[in-house]
This record gives sequence, C-alpha cells and structure tokens, in this order.
Amino acid sequence: MRALGIYVTLILFMFCYGVEKHPDIQDMLNKFLKNKKISWKHTNSSLESSKLVNLKVDILSSYEVKGRIDTKKEKKCVDCSEILRNNPSRRNKDGVYEIYPAKSMKTYAFCDMTTNGGGWTVIQNRMDKSTDFYRTWKEYKAGFGSPSQNYWIGNDVIHLLTKNKPQRLRVELQRFSGEKGYGEYTAFAVGNETSKYKLNVSGFKGNIGDSLVYHNGMKFSTRDQDNDNDYVRFCSQVAHGAWWYNACHYSNLNGKYMASCHLILPRTVVSRLTLEAFRQIPQIPQGFRVGGTSEP
Repeated sequence: MRALGIYVTLILFMFCYGVEKHPDIQDMLNKFLKNKKISWKHTNSSLESSKLVNLKVDILSSYEVKGRIDTKKEKKCVDCSEILRNNPSRRNKDGVYEIYPAKSMKTYAFCDMTTNGGGWTVIQNRMDKSTDFYRTWKEYKAGFGSPSQNYWIGNDVIHLLTKNKPQRLRVELQRFSGEKGYGEYTAFAVGNETSKYKLNVSGFKGNIGDSLVYHNGMKFSTRDQDNDNDYVRFCSQVAHGAWWYNACHYSNLNGKYMASCHLILPRTVVSRLTLEAFRQIPQIPQGFRVGGTSEP
C-alpha cells in the first residue's frame, strides 16, 4: 500500500442552465482508484470554448485527489489447482493461465477448470497432427507448442509440479470414431533431469485400461537419447515418439499421429494429460492432466 496525491483532469460537457455541480465525479474517481478511502477537492475550472447557439460550453476542471491505491499483486500460483483455490470464480473458466512451478520460473499452461471440480493443469495435449511431437531431448526438457492447442509443457516443469506434493494424473483419449475414454492415477511423479525424468505412477482407475503400469519406473527417451530397456531397438526411433519406454511400449502418447485408423488396432487420435494436486476430497480430485495419441 502507498499513499499518493493525484491530479485528475476531466473534460466535462455541460449545458449552461446556471451553476452545475458534479455529483458523479467522486464515483468516477473511486472507480478509477479502485478504493473508496480517498479525499478530493475541486481546485479550478476554466472556460475553454462556447457555442451560444446550442447553449453548450466546454469546461476544463481540475481536481486534487489524495488517497491510497492497493498495489498488492495477485499471488503467483504454482499450478491450476492453486489458481482455483485462491480464486473460486475461475471455476468453469477453462483457458491459458500464468503459473509459477518455481519462484523464478514463469510459464503458461492450459487449465481445465471444469472436469471433476476443475483445477487440472494440462501438461500434454494433442488435438490434431499440426504439431510435430518427434523432437529432441532439449525440446522435451523445455517444452514446446501452444497451450491452447497442441503442446508438451516440459519435463522440467512436470518435475517441479510433482516433486513436493502428491499429484493425480488424468489421461483422456478419443478415437476417430468419437469414442472417448479416461484413466486416473492417484499418484504421479517425474524425477529430475539427472534421473532422466524417471516415472513413478500408481493407483489406476478408469475405462481405458492401465497402459502406464508397464512404463512405471522407466526413464524418458527421445529420438536423440536412448534410455529404454530394449537392448536391441532404439524405442523412441522405432515408435517415432518420446516417452517412458520400457521394451518398448503399451502407451505412446507422444508417438506418430496416425492419419487413419487400423482396422484391427484402432489408434487414439486425441489425447490429453493433466495433473492436479491431490486433495482428500474424493468427489473433487486434484491433479495434472496430459493428453496425446496412443497405440494399444
């Protein structure tokens, strides 16, 4: 909070039917200052021009205003669940929000403020084939794409979001046919870069089958870093993606976007992964969500 003096100059257009007072000025100033604890006084008025035919004059008036302006900034929130906790009016208002996974680290994420009570931070989203997900270690580390469309939030960010408190993971998938499915995990965490972003996930429920359990405990691999458990194949290159490959995969949400469905093994064409901080409220789970394409 800081005290200050402000001179506000307003141009008022008045009809000359005698001396006119300005009953709306204080309300205007209150609204401008966003604080009603102010004092103000009229200091001067001068005639700028006149139009006697229309009985109209322009008067320049000056007001001295003293008061306090609340300079308190909106709290820097770690993730979407914290944004919703601090500002419940954000509920059902999905969109791109500013988050701070670390005090000195600002990034943008798509927040799902609707699903299961809202507060889900989208860490991966694939809506179509316009964004290439076959990328390098450096690109997956930093993140890429647009939060409002297709993107990967970044492995460093995922680690920061999951290292200090339990997180739920929600996976949402959709096929070309329009059929949708989901899976939720009560515990999800990703290690730091030294651990090769090692995956820890458990506590599955949902209707798409648990395709991540096979990848639990695995390191992240990209087209230029082979950290999988297959001693013959380079899974990232074979699967044309980046993931926590074992030898090789039951899920591959960052894999090649399929142009059409295979008649025997239909591909998932839309995916999303989201996270939310775990709360002891079963009907309103918290966590992060990730989305992408996968192969059965």
